[in-house]
Amino acid sequence: MQQKDSGDGEDAVVVVGVGIAGLAVALGLHRKGVRCLVLESSPELRASGFAFATWRNAWQALDALGVGDKIRKLHLQLGELHVFSSSTGEIAQQMDLTVQGKRSDVMLSLISTDYPT
Repeated sequence: MQQKDSGDGEDAVVVVGVGIAGLAVALGLHRKGVRCLVLESSPELRASGFAFATWRNAWQALDALGVGDKIRKLHLQLGELHVFSSSTGEIAQQMDLTVQGKRSDVMLSLISTDYPT
């Protein structure tokens, strides 16, 4: 993917890098009617890392971008965290969580489908 131009003529914003953050910024700007030029040195989308944990405020941002529901369908819900003692092997702490995880490449692909080509 070399570049994607969301409008004709002069661009108001240049986004460099089409990782999750760059693509989310470009999509948000596009949804607000702001023209932007997205630059990426790689010929295709690529995700670094394997998983992406998403907390409540991140879900609010993904919902605002209009991709939250698509991503929720593919997430893994983590309901509880157990911290084990390294010396005894016993549970040292246990807490409820509202965190969801997904593969980075899946999330990047879902966000990119909503951005105009």
